[in-house]
Amino acid sequence: MVGTVLGGRYELREKIGSGGMADVYLAHCGLLDRQVAVKILKEEFSRDKNFVHKFRTEALAAARLSHPNIVNIFDVGQEDDIHYIVMEYIEGRTLQRIINEEAPLPVKKAVDIALMICQGIHHAHERGIIHRDIKPHNILITAQGTVKVADFGIAQAINKKTITFGGEIEGTVQYISPEQAKGEAVTPATDIYSLGCVLYEMLTGKPPFDAESMITVALKHIHDQPPAPRSINPLIPLPLEKIILKAMEKFPSHRYQSAGEMSEDLLQVQENMHLRSNGDSLINQGFMDSDGEGDKLAKKRKLSPFGIILIGVAIFGFLSGLAYIFTSSFFGEEIAVPNVVGMTLEEANKTLLDSGLTMSIKARNYDDEVEKDHIISQKPVEGFKVKKKAKIEVTVSNGPELAKVPNLIGESLSDAKLAISNAGFEVGLIDEKHDQRYDAGLVMSQDPSFGSNLKKGGTIDLMVSKGPAPNRVEMPNLVGMELEKAQNELKARNLSLGKIKREESQEYYKDYVISQEIDAGVRVDEATSVDLTVSQGPGPTVKTKVIKIVLPEETDYYNVQVTVDDVQGQREVYNEYHQAGDTFSVAVSYSGTGKVVVRLNGQVFDTINL
Repeated sequence: MVGTVLGGRYELREKIGSGGMADVYLAHCGLLDRQVAVKILKEEFSRDKNFVHKFRTEALAAARLSHPNIVNIFDVGQEDDIHYIVMEYIEGRTLQRIINEEAPLPVKKAVDIALMICQGIHHAHERGIIHRDIKPHNILITAQGTVKVADFGIAQAINKKTITFGGEIEGTVQYISPEQAKGEAVTPATDIYSLGCVLYEMLTGKPPFDAESMITVALKHIHDQPPAPRSINPLIPLPLEKIILKAMEKFPSHRYQSAGEMSEDLLQVQENMHLRSNGDSLINQGFMDSDGEGDKLAKKRKLSPFGIILIGVAIFGFLSGLAYIFTSSFFGEEIAVPNVVGMTLEEANKTLLDSGLTMSIKARNYDDEVEKDHIISQKPVEGFKVKKKAKIEVTVSNGPELAKVPNLIGESLSDAKLAISNAGFEVGLIDEKHDQRYDAGLVMSQDPSFGSNLKKGGTIDLMVSKGPAPNRVEMPNLVGMELEKAQNELKARNLSLGKIKREESQEYYKDYVISQEIDAGVRVDEATSVDLTVSQGPGPTVKTKVIKIVLPEETDYYNVQVTVDDVQGQREVYNEYHQAGDTFSVAVSYSGTGKVVVRLNGQVFDTINL
């Protein structure tokens, strides 16, 4: 690929990177005389039309972002089967390389990097774009220390293509959010979770979860709590540890609700940070929580009166529990709690009453798997011993969370996609067809329709107009024509010349059309391009044939015309008057194959194949 020029302006000069999806080249933009990075999709992705369409759409959306902490996208293009993105070229290192070489990073450096990542993704979130693949490999740091988040808009296309749980997980799962691992809809909080994982690794030198199997890592993101960062690196200030763990909460609603909110807490850490003489960071005690908890290295804690009270309460609770267990064993009838999970409210209530227990509805939650008015969970669980008439708390399903489908008819495709994402849905299939009523690029129909109820994360299919249907014309026969003449013939019919393939031919002279991609007589849309195969010579050898002509005696004189039709076209080679009954010969030169037509007084007298 080195030396290739894409789009007439981007000359590929050096391969500088490669990933599972694409290769990256350093290139020179001839138009603006600057260095750029060109990311080229690998062949297996280029063959997937749906993936290419989504890849291109997302990249174009990301190209609208402009922020000092985001790698800018300059251009998105295609040349033949090559699909590429032209990006800002960053001279520096990836955060992954910095972690590999320097981790754990100093607290101040890690906080500075996290702040700039926050600022970049917050800018994107405000414009409706979620990264979905925040990881150290996608974060570039210049020699001056500026952080640049890369691959915005690209990850959404890749995410659905490469992360699968039916068989194999590809890509980096150390930073995947629980909702991504479960295949649920993503929100800005998804990027915040991944940023929490990145900050964790910067400060500890290892990702929060690791295992031999990538599936096991993904499951840990869903179910397990990470080791406390301070247990690995005691130099991490307590407030910073709390920021990391809040960003990594399992439920999106428990995390920071925006990258801007997270950056405010990081700024508090930064503003209250001092450097020790050995270069370590120390946080002002005034910034600690009201209970006085702080950096273990900064100050040894003494047990406060409040702590003593808490320990007393805990001991009292423990003894009370023991008393309850013993008294419940010796006094009163005990009943094993039946399983009511999955039952309807009526069935669960009857089952508990039949067992001598009562039901209490603790909460109603949306659930994609449990039907409406069915039990999601119970407390105590099945088999637990309780006293007769005890209350069993249940959580009841409201069914999947539904939302109204927005009206997308008449919207541009990019605006429709943004509206779908903002409403909590996913873009489904996108089809195109010609239509007189809608301009090209506007949505003409949608499924489900406007106002329908659809569960959050559901897909909406779109039909997009290609504008009015073009006129149709008949494809001319171009075989045997000189290339320039064939080009004029296409132009006269509002058609265009496509690719030209040249090959040797013994039958056709140089620059004559050997074959055409679309057969003559086929009706096609105006502006259709047709590929041609054109001869590069040497062409046919010239042959000579003597034609003997014997004239009839029906009239006194005959006007004799002889024409040749071969690969050079049709031409007259003889035109003379002769008396009736004359016998004479005409020498005919021809190339390739063809025929000779003899006409007497304008009427065909004989045809001889050559």
